Parts: sequence; C-alpha cells; structure tokens
Amino acid sequence: MERADAILSAVQQIYASALSPDGWSGALDAVAAVVEGRYAGVLIEDQTRGQAQLLTDGTWDPEHLDLVTATAQAGVLPPWLRGLPVGLATRSSTIQADRDYSRSLYYNEVVRPIGNFYAAVGLLDQTPTHRGLFAIGRPRGAENFAEEDISALQLILPHLRQALDLRRRAGGAELHAAAIETVLDRLDLGVILADAAGRPIHLNRRAEALIGRADGLSVGPAGIMAALPQETRRLHRAIAAAVAAGLPAGSIDAVERAAAAGAYVRVSRSSGAHPLLLTVVPLSGAHARIHPGQAAWAAVLITDPNAAVAPARALLREMFGLTAAESALAAEISRGDGIQAAADRLSISGNTARTHLSRIFDKTGTSRQAELVRLLAQCRPPALPSD
Repeated sequence: MERADAILSAVQQIYASALSPDGWSGALDAVAAVVEGRYAGVLIEDQTRGQAQLLTDGTWDPEHLDLVTATAQAGVLPPWLRGLPVGLATRSSTIQADRDYSRSLYYNEVVRPIGNFYAAVGLLDQTPTHRGLFAIGRPRGAENFAEEDISALQLILPHLRQALDLRRRAGGAELHAAAIETVLDRLDLGVILADAAGRPIHLNRRAEALIGRADGLSVGPAGIMAALPQETRRLHRAIAAAVAAGLPAGSIDAVERAAAAGAYVRVSRSSGAHPLLLTVVPLSGAHARIHPGQAAWAAVLITDPNAAVAPARALLREMFGLTAAESALAAEISRGDGIQAAADRLSISGNTARTHLSRIFDKTGTSRQAELVRLLAQCRPPALPSD
C-alpha cells in the first residue's frame, strides 16, 4: 500500500472510531502502519480530577497500559511534554537528546521494559482542564522516525484531534440529538446518517455541500445515489450491513456482525476529480440511547481528496502579524505544492512570492517551507468547515 493510501485508510478509521469508540484500537493500528511504529496511543488527561485514559493500538499489554496510565495520573510524565505546541508532530529526540533520555527515570521505568526507545509525539489538545497527547514508538536499534514519517503524522494529527473532539462532545449517553448535529456540522468531512434502505435521515453541512454539487453523489426517492449503478448497489449493501451490525446482540450472528463493522466505497465523479471515498459504519448502541424505539441507522463518512482546507487568512494575520499579502501566500503555501504553485494561484510573480516568503519565515520563526507547512497545519480552528 502506498503511503498516501495508508494515510487515507487511517483517517477513515479514525472517524469511524469517533462514532464507534470501541474501534480506537484498529484506528491506531492503522496510524502505526503508516510510519512502521508500535505502541501507538492517545493519552487523555482530566487535569481537574487527576484522571487519565489511554486509547491504544493492538500492541499494548494490560500491565503496561496500567503503568502508563498510573504514571500520567501521578503527574510524572517527561517534563518536556508540557512545552509541546498543539497540533505539531515532532520526534522526542529533537526535544531531549538521546543520551539524556536514556538516563531519564521515565525511560528506564516506563519505556525501556517494553523495548521501545524512539518516539514521535504530538499534543492534540491543551485546555486548562484537559490534555490530549498522541505518541508512537520504535524499538532501540531501529532507525529514528524520518522526516517523511513526521510529515505523514502531521497530516493525521488534525483528524485525531477532531475525532477526539467529537468523541468528547458525543460520548455522554444522554447527549441530545441537536448537540450531536452541531458537532457533525463542525467536521471537515461529510456525514450522512442513513436508514437500512439508504435513505438519508440527516446530512451535515459538508455533506449537503457535496450533494449539492451533484458530482459523484446525489439524493433521490431511492435514497443516496452514486454516479454509477454498480457503485450505488455497493453503497446500499454496505449501509444495510452496517445497520444490521448496529442492531442488538442476537439479531445477527458474530461472523456477520464482524463483516459488517465497516466498509469503504469509492464513488466516481463526472467532473474527473478524484473519487469520493465513503466509509460506512454502524452507529451501534449510540442511536438507540438517543432515539429509543426508532429504527437503527448507519453513518456514511465522505472524504473528498480535492478539498484541501487552508488556514483562514485573518487567523494568520492575528497569530503572526502577517500582512494581507503575506497571509494570502501563507494560506496557499499550506496546501503543500510549493511556492510557484502558490504564486500562480495568487497571480503574483515568483520574485514577489519569495520576498513575501522571506518575511513570513521571519515572523513565524521558521526557515524552510516544509517547516512552515507543518506549522500552518495547526493554524485553523479545529473542526471548522472552510466554506
């Protein structure tokens, strides 16, 4: 699998996990596969209560999970974690030298027993009451995480952050449906809640916009329709299977339930743009708690590979003191395809763009385009659509 495909698969599984919390292990397994790491985990700390929860991939044993959780609750995590910027992926070795790390109490008491050494980390969220931290390791003797590994994780971190936000907002059994709809509307991906026949029950704003373009997906009397008949049939089969998987235990057998736990459907587009990628997942017991007595639903998560979201120019001006022209260029550079492509979209010369870029470097404290792109990736309000 190409790395881009692995990243896309991981992102799809992350959002599926947000709606079906038991799936976090599979989602973090997929993230680990992107960078060939192990012991991937998301540590969620409630700092007001002194409590910590660890979401993990499939490589953790219960004893070590308890050790890390207890260490976090005791407040003895490495002190350099407190200085991480939110949303930026980095190697632990860029913060603390390997020699110092190998002598630290945390390494010898917590990390060394499982054979790990190198780590890539990212602070997902930091508020006065809560902190969310992602980390993934590699064993001593293996190569440290390369620049392309960190770049791949940088693409994934915002999706982990959004999924955690959705999980936190929608986790309570008594959460009202209107609150869930508000959260869904704040996601950067389309979400359709559908019944077993593929008829849409609710579309978030992103899904409404995608349907409105009539480029790949539409809605009619027969429900959600794809561009090609065979794609529509695949989609409706996946929705029906996901709804069945969300029914109470005993409604379908264990083998069928496992097979229906999630499906991916590629949807062609008449415009020639990259296909839409749909992830169909069951809503399990969450829907029954919120809408007792109603038929079960499935969720269709829509990823549009063409929808690159740039940070808001006004936000860049506020954060870094950029001028209007500099913030416009920075927003275009954040798309990652280079300064000349950014200049072409803004209809400015290469020399003008390079002059702006030099000033942007000074104001943001960066020195390379790759470093700037990683910084800009965190410079937009989480889970806000760009339209």
